[in-house]
Amino acid sequence: MIRALAPDELTAAAQLAAAAFREDAGFSYILPGDALRRWRLPRLLEAMLRVDAACGGRVSGAFDDGALVGLSSVLPPEAAEPDPADWIRELPRLGWFALEPAALLRAMAVRRAIESVRPKTLDYLNLLAVHPAAQGRGVGAALLNAAPKTLYLETFEARNAEWYEKRGFRLTGEIHSPVRPTFWTLRRG
Repeated sequence: MIRALAPDELTAAAQLAAAAFREDAGFSYILPGDALRRWRLPRLLEAMLRVDAACGGRVSGAFDDGALVGLSSVLPPEAAEPDPADWIRELPRLGWFALEPAALLRAMAVRRAIESVRPKTLDYLNLLAVHPAAQGRGVGAALLNAAPKTLYLETFEARNAEWYEKRGFRLTGEIHSPVRPTFWTLRRG
C-alpha cells in the first residue's frame, strides 16, 4: 500500500532513507566517513522531507504488512521554493552543520549544482528510497507508478540511472565536476 506520510512518520522515513543512501556518492561527498554519515544523515534526510512537505511536496510511503519499506518525495512544479524560515524550523535537526561548516558548504554546492539543471516546469522526484532489506521486490517501481507520469530526477549512482532507464526514464544529462561526484539527470514523459 502506498499513502501519504503523516508528519509523525517522517522520522522513521528518514531512518529508512539513511539506510538506503548510506553508500550514495552524493551523500558520501557531503558527509565523508561512514561513522559521520550514520550519525548525521538521518537528521539531514528528515529535514529534507519536512521542508519538502512544508513547500507542497507529496511525501509518500510504501507499506508491507504495516511496515514502512520505501518512500518518495515529489515536488510539483507549483511547489513553493523553501524560504529561510522553512530551514530555520529544521535547526534542531541541522544545528550540527554549525560544527561542520565544510559539510554545509559541500551540501550547498551539491544543491546549487542540482538546481542549476533542474527544470522547474516538471514534477521533481527529490527522493526515492527503499529499505535495503526490501530492495528487489518492486517497492521502488510501485512508488514510481504512484508518482506523476511526467517526472524529472537526478541520481549520483550510475546503477540507479540504469534502473530508472529500465522503468521508462531517459537519460538527459551526465553532469561532471572536478570537485563533487558526477550525477545523472533523467526524465519520464
